[in-house]
Amino acid sequence: MSDLRWWLQLARPYRGAFALGIALGIVTVASNMALLAVSGWFIASMAVAGLAAADMNYFTPAAAIRGLAIARTGGRYLERLVTHDATLKLLTGLRVWFYRQVEPLSANQLSGLRGGDLLARVRADIDTLSAVYLQLILPVTVGVVCVAGAVCVWAWYSVAVALTNLALLIAAGGLLPWWVARAGRAPGAASVAVAARLKTQLVDMVEGLGELVVFGAFTARAREIAELTEQHLDEQARLSRLTGLGQAGILLLTNVAVLASIGLIVPSIRSGALAPVDFAPVVLLVLASVEAVAQMPGAWQALGQLQATTRRLRAFEALHPAIVEPETPRPAPMDHRLIFERVFVRHAPDAPWALADATLSIAPGEHVAVVGASGAGKSSLVHLLTRMTVPERGTVYWGGAPVAAYRSADLRAAIALVPQQIYLFHASVADNIAVGDPDADENAIISAAKAAAIHDEIMALPEGYDTLVGEEGLRLSGGQIRRIGIARALLRDAPVVIMDEPGEGLDSATAARLWAAASPRLAGRTLILVSHQPEWVAHCPRVVVLDRGRLVGDGAPGELADTCAEYRRLTHPGYRLDSDQRSTPRASLTLP
Repeated sequence: MSDLRWWLQLARPYRGAFALGIALGIVTVASNMALLAVSGWFIASMAVAGLAAADMNYFTPAAAIRGLAIARTGGRYLERLVTHDATLKLLTGLRVWFYRQVEPLSANQLSGLRGGDLLARVRADIDTLSAVYLQLILPVTVGVVCVAGAVCVWAWYSVAVALTNLALLIAAGGLLPWWVARAGRAPGAASVAVAARLKTQLVDMVEGLGELVVFGAFTARAREIAELTEQHLDEQARLSRLTGLGQAGILLLTNVAVLASIGLIVPSIRSGALAPVDFAPVVLLVLASVEAVAQMPGAWQALGQLQATTRRLRAFEALHPAIVEPETPRPAPMDHRLIFERVFVRHAPDAPWALADATLSIAPGEHVAVVGASGAGKSSLVHLLTRMTVPERGTVYWGGAPVAAYRSADLRAAIALVPQQIYLFHASVADNIAVGDPDADENAIISAAKAAAIHDEIMALPEGYDTLVGEEGLRLSGGQIRRIGIARALLRDAPVVIMDEPGEGLDSATAARLWAAASPRLAGRTLILVSHQPEWVAHCPRVVVLDRGRLVGDGAPGELADTCAEYRRLTHPGYRLDSDQRSTPRASLTLP
């Protein structure tokens, strides 16, 4: 499918408004062209009538001129109103379309895309694509229709004038824009690519500003951004020069058309084939026709940028969602027994197994700790339950049925998740906790905060629960962010709780207070605890040990100390549970 046909499909819901905008554009430009031609004829006719002392119908052409002036002004206002409203609606539709393309994709499918690039596509690229109508379709359609109308008027006076002006206007509105578009394709595509890289680098620099300053890398990064800015300005300058050449070419061809029309019509007037007053409307209509073709070089020049932008956005259509929703989903599970049966997972076709032949069963209400070195497969286990990834082989069962038989939303509704990286929105503390349950009232939010041992610290903030946390929780400490994330999960009345490194950033005393406060809320729920901290693992009567994607231990801590070499290695003094170093000693952390 061509890029234009693809765009027309997306714009189909707004075709009525777009057609009305084109019609108003034609009325506006045609009224302006007719206004100049009729005004010229009227002035010339009045002069001739005055010299000849003859009577003349003054009222009809005067009324026509007033009507054309009103049509031009009103048409321009309505055209702007309708076309921009339709474009803004299309912009909304394009962003919804883009979200629907991205939302089903798994984290692995998006892992190669940087946040700044994704932002550039959802904002700048879609903004550019929304201009297809205003910058390409509207001016080209209006120009073609109005030029065709002008040619018919010229043909009524003189076929030679009509054919000459048609040829020159085709050169001005067709050949010249084609050359501009061809010359602008490379700089247009380069401008889109450089702009995307520039936005990505800027977002990365802002997000990592602290690290860049601390490590003295800010100057080098600023130099890279300055170089990209210069490249972008260079490409924009090339496009601007082409625009200038296109506009100059149109003016030149218009003047040639005026001279040609004069050269052809004067002999006809001298021979008596045309009246002297016909000179003004013919020549002035040529001058007025410049409005019909003036936007065409810019329209075709924008084609290069539009094609590059379309390719960047359509690339997501080729990504088939890894998570496919069932056509006839089962009802949400009531039994929350979890079973992993010979599950194999990897993040890319040529990557090593993140999980290999993993078989595991977790009973409802059971508390299980999952330990292993970095890259052992702990996060993959969590992603299987949250439907962020799917097994390449094997099956995950929930309540006796494969998880693929349920709607992902139904499974996620049964999970309260504390991810390893907590994201806080630039909103109040209360609003961030309420993400776990948007319908929760103030008392429920406070109760969840108390269960996460964060209530007293929230009350010490300037505005308590109404305090804005800043971008990504900038005004809070890492431990506070972690506990707000835990409060968010505890607020959710879900039968399965997954905590990924809940004690990260917490000292031992705070961790102990947190567990004591949270334990009553966890009673009776299934708890899957991913942690490298022995004080947290000790709270679980069952421990699952992973090593390079394989389940190598499963049982009580005491049993594993005798039967699992990997568990002994992880709990040996001098190693941390999350160590991926087989020989580097670290601080002593010993599990009981």
